Amino acid sequence: MRKLTLPILMAYGGLAVPLAALGLPLVVYLPPFYAGPVGLGVGTVGIIFMIARFWDIFTDPIMGMIVDRYPSRWGKRKHWIAIGVPVLLIASWYIFFPGDSQPPIYLAFWLFILYLAFTFVGLTQQAWGVDISQSYNDRSKVYGWREIGSIFGMMSVLALPAILESSGANFKEMIGGMGYFFIIALPLTALFGLLIIPDDKKSEGTSFPKIKEIPLLLKGNKPLQRTLAIEFLCSSGSSISGATYIYLARYVFDMGDISSRILFLYFLAGLLIMPFWMKLSYIIGKSKTLLISTLLCSLTLSAYIFIDTRDALPVLIALTILYGIGYGAPFTLTRALMADIVDADELRTENKRPGLFYSILTTFSKVGAAIAVGAVYSYLEWSGFRPGEVASEEVKGIILFVFAVMPMILYFGASLLCIGYELTSEKHKEIQKALEARNNLSN
Repeated sequence: MRKLTLPILMAYGGLAVPLAALGLPLVVYLPPFYAGPVGLGVGTVGIIFMIARFWDIFTDPIMGMIVDRYPSRWGKRKHWIAIGVPVLLIASWYIFFPGDSQPPIYLAFWLFILYLAFTFVGLTQQAWGVDISQSYNDRSKVYGWREIGSIFGMMSVLALPAILESSGANFKEMIGGMGYFFIIALPLTALFGLLIIPDDKKSEGTSFPKIKEIPLLLKGNKPLQRTLAIEFLCSSGSSISGATYIYLARYVFDMGDISSRILFLYFLAGLLIMPFWMKLSYIIGKSKTLLISTLLCSLTLSAYIFIDTRDALPVLIALTILYGIGYGAPFTLTRALMADIVDADELRTENKRPGLFYSILTTFSKVGAAIAVGAVYSYLEWSGFRPGEVASEEVKGIILFVFAVMPMILYFGASLLCIGYELTSEKHKEIQKALEARNNLSN
């Protein structure tokens, strides 16, 4: 495999730009859009998004095995990107531009198709990162660039509604701007990635594990168990705060006109701090860096409880930036840790199966997000919250509780799981040496 160069890292991170530009609206903007302007209601939208995410529980592992099993003459990964991108473009058009009103089946159908294609492209990209990196620190570098691309994508897609918001555009026009950004950016970055990122044309596909063997991957594999649990907790926490941010800004802090601009600062902070998290992981290790970042998120969220909502702008901006500083590191580091787990599995089984392992990781992430959006939106509707209506003090308190307290507990739980993580840099070096020795013997 070629040496990791800046163009390769940029192309790999570039693939994450449109995927994140789609992922952010799916969590933050599209649920309120379909619940409000499209007219489906908070409870209905929450259930549809939750079911669509649970659909991924079944499709992700299957897709992961397919991505590992069937290479092509172009390599192991490129053809899956080329197949997934057109489907994703079509589905995203119907999701971002639904017209004036649609029945629930419209959202359910196109959301299922979108998630299917989104998984194909996103899962292939994550597995590709294992192929182009070998060392412990290279993994942090590769997935750090992926997170930089993700945050840049989210900032870019946020810039459009922030500009439109300041010019008096309505919510539907803001959603349309996000859709156009994604539809333009995806084919451009995909083409750049396909041309620049190396792919192993000599790679042979791995065999399908039996369905009953998949749960056995977890048995006795403590690093995998910890990483999946951390991903689940962080994804749940991030999705809860993301899905309720618009309601928090508009109904609790009365900052609807500048909500997108404040959220932009959140992602800007995450982008600027990412090189620091990468460097810190080289020095103290991924698991300790993960502990620090999740604890920072938890502590920051706890401070929201004490804000005076009547004059909150300076404090809200400060906390948003601080939360953004902690935001990006957990998802970078869980993916870097998973790459090391793939190596350990290869040493044990003689099969390199990053597609399968990343499909399991994304499944846990999506389950956390599904439960978060479905349960939280259902709870808000049950509590009497109605988009577009004046919120009572009691409802405001419930929105603040959901946004801050629930994710605070989840992030704190994730930080506890980082303590005593087993697959350290030293152990990974031993695994790499054993793999190299076995490969030399086979050659």
